[in-house]
Amino acid sequence: MTPTLTLAVIGHVNHGKSSLVRALTGTETDRLKEEIERGLSITLGFASRDYPTGTVDLIDAPGHEDFIRAMVSGATGVRAVLLVVSATEGFGHQTLEHLRIAELLGVAAGVVVVTKADLLADSDEAAVLDATREQLRGTFLAGEPIILCSAVTGSGMTELDIALEALLARAPPVENLPVAFLPIDRSFSITGAGTIVTGTLLGGALTSGAEMVLQPSGRPVTIRQLQTHGRLVENALPGGRVAVGLRGASADDIATGEVLCAPGSYRSTLQVDVEVALSADSPRPLKHMDQVRVMWGARQDIGSLRLLGRASIAPGERGLVQLRFATPVIAFTGQRAVLRRPSPAETIGGAVVLDAEPVASRGRNAQRLAVLAAAALGDLDQLATALAARDGGFLSVTELARLSRQLARDVRQRLEATFQPLDDDRMVSRIAVNAAKSAWLARLAAEHRAAPLRVAAPVNSIRAALAGQASRDLVAHAERLLAAEGQIRLTGSQVALPGHDPLANLSVEMLAQLERIEARLRNGGLMPPDVAALADEGPDGAALLQLLIDTGRAVSLRNHALRQTLVFHTAALRAAADSLRAAFPNAATFTTGEARAALETTRKFIVPVLEYLDTQGATSREGDVRRVVEGYRSAPGSSTMLA
Repeated sequence: MTPTLTLAVIGHVNHGKSSLVRALTGTETDRLKEEIERGLSITLGFASRDYPTGTVDLIDAPGHEDFIRAMVSGATGVRAVLLVVSATEGFGHQTLEHLRIAELLGVAAGVVVVTKADLLADSDEAAVLDATREQLRGTFLAGEPIILCSAVTGSGMTELDIALEALLARAPPVENLPVAFLPIDRSFSITGAGTIVTGTLLGGALTSGAEMVLQPSGRPVTIRQLQTHGRLVENALPGGRVAVGLRGASADDIATGEVLCAPGSYRSTLQVDVEVALSADSPRPLKHMDQVRVMWGARQDIGSLRLLGRASIAPGERGLVQLRFATPVIAFTGQRAVLRRPSPAETIGGAVVLDAEPVASRGRNAQRLAVLAAAALGDLDQLATALAARDGGFLSVTELARLSRQLARDVRQRLEATFQPLDDDRMVSRIAVNAAKSAWLARLAAEHRAAPLRVAAPVNSIRAALAGQASRDLVAHAERLLAAEGQIRLTGSQVALPGHDPLANLSVEMLAQLERIEARLRNGGLMPPDVAALADEGPDGAALLQLLIDTGRAVSLRNHALRQTLVFHTAALRAAADSLRAAFPNAATFTTGEARAALETTRKFIVPVLEYLDTQGATSREGDVRRVVEGYRSAPGSSTMLA
């Protein structure tokens, strides 16, 4: 399929745009009775011309000041313009207005046609061309071809054909969008064909039979058929004019300015973040809460301004703004808009959409402004850095793809060197992860230094300490990585460095004290000394007793009835399980009293001992009796943080 270039034919009223299009294509673009009677274009006109290398679609835009909306609609989505200037009248007010609007919409290429050459004396031709070049100085058409021609005599038409075919080859590429976006500039019905909508297709292709949606109304529709240049096609490629037959909506249901797109690809919104460029000749600055008429795609909306990071935008300046609307709108990141004041009606500047799905603005958030500033620059790496800074090291691939106007898979691949995947959508900065891991290890080391006799530190203590340095998600991610890599040993709510050994920190005196406490516990069996008495075993008694518990050589149990904490040596509890098995063989049941007698202890100790054996799976309680669990065998030692 040959390429298509859509260009807008723009210029002042009565400068010969429609006549030129008719002479070039043989198509009469003035179709309405009023247009024919007045000799004045009111609505958009459409024509095309085929060349060996492709097709040029021409959108004839009304030149009268009263029809600026139609002109903007026609120029939106085009890749070039055909600027028409009368040889006898020169640049008019609307010539400059149209040229300015085209530039605000991002058009960067075109051809200039000086029409009505048959009314010009030969001696005046050079002066007219020089004057035209001077008027174009400083505009995007400076240096572009200028063709002197006449739609009446046909002079210069061959040169114009050559220039248009060359323009077809050198015009900028189609707008970079991941999926199709068709702003609807007309909707009507044809007997036998049903509802038809037309527009200049952006982004991806349209396919006959595809399920689509109209936005911002959200109405689901199906493509019945596609037509380009008067021919039925199965697929319509972006960059050209397309007519779409729809099933699921009548022409009256579809408003001019709605967008045909794939379900879920673009969402309607009540606010859009933009960068505004206020014209240098604007009569006054833009201020917070000002209202503007926003012309974009084939629609126009009234929006109120929420200036971001500043109080006003002076003429000639740029600024970040959130546009808010009373009813839902539809836009895409990178879309350009023309801004006009509602009254008096005048073009005051343009805007570029930076985020078509933002949250409502909440004051001057520096990180949010940094994201929008990076989006305005269009640099993916800067944008990724700004998003990560805003969200604690994380970024959404979906959001980054939207803001950068790239495919999610391309974004993910581009970021692999500096970000690591977290889940289906989020990635996290490798720098941020490494910093969080280092902070995690440093904090754990500090906990060990503060309590050298503790086997482990409370995990929540470390998380709380790091809360002010990194986001909760980043701290949790670093923690998971450290545990998976073996850099920390995480057991329940406790954590330790692999090399941390509190026993190695004991002095000779403390080691001897530890051995005395353990001996008293071991000798006490199932009637051990009180905790207070054990803690009084020297200056570090309490800490050393806790160390025995942490290392699994002792177990702390609670007698809830007496509100007492009891500490048993692990060997005594293992021996208790073996003694019960011997006393009540073959899974025989026993009561608490029978167990107390068999183990030769008191009620103060027997209840917490039996409850502990229940939790270990050594015994099983059935109402008021218990039995030894078949197959249970006590094993020497136990699992501890030091194991």
